[in-house]
Amino acid sequence: MNTSTVIVHGATGTQGAAIVRGLLSAGHRVRGIVRSSSTRLHPDAEPVQADLLEPESLAAAYAGADAVIVQLPLVFTDLAVRQAESVLAGLRKAGVRRVVLNTGSVMPPAPVGVPFVDARVLLSAELSRDIEAATVVAPARQYMENLVAPWSAPLVRAGEIAYPLPREIPVPWVALDDLGAAVAALITATARPPLRIVAGPQALTGDEVAAELSAALGHPVRWNSISPTAYREMLAPHLGIEAAEGVASVYTPPPPGAPTPPEPDPSVLETGATSLRDWTARQDWRADQS
Repeated sequence: MNTSTVIVHGATGTQGAAIVRGLLSAGHRVRGIVRSSSTRLHPDAEPVQADLLEPESLAAAYAGADAVIVQLPLVFTDLAVRQAESVLAGLRKAGVRRVVLNTGSVMPPAPVGVPFVDARVLLSAELSRDIEAATVVAPARQYMENLVAPWSAPLVRAGEIAYPLPREIPVPWVALDDLGAAVAALITATARPPLRIVAGPQALTGDEVAAELSAALGHPVRWNSISPTAYREMLAPHLGIEAAEGVASVYTPPPPGAPTPPEPDPSVLETGATSLRDWTARQDWRADQS
């Protein structure tokens, strides 16, 4: 087994924690970027303090690493672009040769005037020019973990999936542990694609999602397509108004006549192994866990 030392940004977040688990399971040494020594991190990972806006601080944290996993926080102001520029400067200064950027969602090919998106577009473009081995990883659509998040789990327990997607659209929901496994595999892969899209093993409509959860949970669950505005109201008590508005905006339908985003090229697609029913059965849906 080839063991690498890997730096992980966002290591204590939901997505980052899954990536840390995947890297540790693959036998890698993991150092998680944290803002303070009191930040909770996987016990088998080493905390490394760094300031996301200070390239010198980041370069020091990257020193000696074989690879860096970059994930930007949920910031929806111009600060997001400053963070991206700082990370790029730190990577260049430290001479990092292998980077995986987890965008957290599918990104457009060019800036759109939204800092949250443009920061990730900037990173994607610059990494491909500056880093010897750089891969952008993104989900094909939604993460299963959104369904067990604090704003969703109480409704699911009550028999409802409230989500801002049309009922009839098939979506390949992907488990975060499959994302973590995909990222871990890229660290030691001999051929590293510039883009990897991770999808779940099934493309399910809203009603099919409800049927899978019903079967796993043992009680009826129905799908309820809600508006992005309603979703924002669900998120706000947990994420804050700014982040809730930013996340909800991702689900706003494009204007009439806008081109439909192309389906991912099959050559960059990786299918996870976790079915929605199996994932549901493994979650802790108790009220005191929300």
